[in-house]
Amino acid sequence: MIPGPFYILFLVFVGTALLVFAYGLFTTAGAKKLEPLGPERGKRGESGVCPVCGRVLKNGEQIKSAVFPGEGERLVHIFGCPHCHPYPEKGIERLCPVCKKPVSAESYLIARLFERPHKKRHVHILGCLSCRLPKRK
Repeated sequence: MIPGPFYILFLVFVGTALLVFAYGLFTTAGAKKLEPLGPERGKRGESGVCPVCGRVLKNGEQIKSAVFPGEGERLVHIFGCPHCHPYPEKGIERLCPVCKKPVSAESYLIARLFERPHKKRHVHILGCLSCRLPKRK
């Protein structure tokens, strides 16, 4: 018995589909790049790491801060990176690097910025609002 034209067309279609699937499965063109589940964590205090949440900053991400005028050493308020300010992402914990207490989303770190001629800037974190500012009586 000779197969009908639809049967042959069906077999050609299935064979073509299997070839396309095999090509995507066994070549690098079909391989997916796995991205990390969340931003990488780094050591606080290192360059390129947010001092509030400890996340490694990618290219183009910056820490939100306010630098006040002055000469030599200047006062700085550090609010955080795009991962933790203005709204922290899920699973991100904002901690003060000095007292290790949680920092609220509205709060910030107090720091000093040192600018020396012909040298890189240096930031020294003094603490958060709860551990740096004196308690009112």
